[in-house]
Amino acid sequence: MKLTSKKMMAVICLTAAFLMAPVLEANAQDIPSIPRTKTTKTVKIKKRNPNVVWGTEFDYLSTRYISYDDIKDYDSGQIRVLKNSIYARHGRIFKDAALREYFNQQSWYHGTREEIPAKEFNKYENANIAFLLKYEKEFLL
Repeated sequence: MKLTSKKMMAVICLTAAFLMAPVLEANAQDIPSIPRTKTTKTVKIKKRNPNVVWGTEFDYLSTRYISYDDIKDYDSGQIRVLKNSIYARHGRIFKDAALREYFNQQSWYHGTREEIPAKEFNKYENANIAFLLKYEKEFLL
């Protein structure tokens, strides 16, 4: 993979931030909050899935593709919450204690299912999950 100077600087900054960040303990208060994002380009979903909770700070993950600029200042804990918020809005019950505790504290969260079928996610959610997984592997691990 060829890195441009801009990408190289991002890798250096993210690596430095990651190495200097405290290790997350396995409880919800240690999971960092996600800064609210202003959504600039949002599309209207024609047919909303009735299994998805709407009215959360994470709704934009279901209505538009996120970009590097949206998450460039997030640490690994924030990326983890962002990625799992898509599953949480679909009602996933988390096996991981820290995620379970974090989402149980959210007024909108109601875990009802162990697994969410991939076909249930819309194109934005699928793309955003893939993007966040790739970002974690390339920049945060």
